Amino acid sequence: IGVIHSPFTGRGSAPRQGRSCSEPMKIEIYPQFVPGLGTMEGISHIWVLYWMDRAERDILFAKRPDWDEPRPVFTIRSPARPNPIALSIGRIEEIEKGIITVTGLEALDGSPVLDIKPYVVEIDCIFDSLNPFEKK
Repeated sequence: IGVIHSPFTGRGSAPRQGRSCSEPMKIEIYPQFVPGLGTMEGISHIWVLYWMDRAERDILFAKRPDWDEPRPVFTIRSPARPNPIALSIGRIEEIEKGIITVTGLEALDGSPVLDIKPYVVEIDCIFDSLNPFEKK
């Protein structure tokens, strides 16, 4: 439905997690999809689904220096995965003429946008979720 314009151009230049990124990025919505934006008035955050087109796709296990062993790719949030679909929450800073300016993404410049959806606290926030790999 669009493309992301980002200051990050290479895989090593983007932050590990988008929430720590204050760099503004522009999500350009293609003209035929702009009417689907409506006004978006009152929406502060959106889910952004995009394709990590430069990610490695043949990896099923990954290891970081702070881990004892490699972990299965479907239990971690590594961009290297068989189907590199990214799911990030962006804070809307501005919307103008089919361009949504957001902060909080870790996308590379030119990443294709698959979809956007509003972030809804009552639906999206699960306080009692469990993950044995998370630091407590």
